[in-house]
Amino acid sequence: MATLQVTGTVTDAQGLTAPFTGTIQTQSAPVVSSVTVSPQSAPVGTLRTITINASDAEGGPLTYACFVEGQAATPTAQPNVFTFMA
Repeated sequence: MATLQVTGTVTDAQGLTAPFTGTIQTQSAPVVSSVTVSPQSAPVGTLRTITINASDAEGGPLTYACFVEGQAATPTAQPNVFTFMA
């Protein structure tokens, strides 16, 4: 996200001016509301499902990537769901 500074002046018919300032916020970062792993606790070698719930303030599409200890989890047909053998 970036903040842009807005400045300028307003002038009336008599030539009197008044300055103004403001800011513009450009796009907010996505917000992650939850990450769930199922099953949370299981023996080594169990396939686990990782689900990430997130939203974009501007309503835009999101792209997800998921890693476990630096290794990429496997994407599924749902863009926010991954599997990982752990």
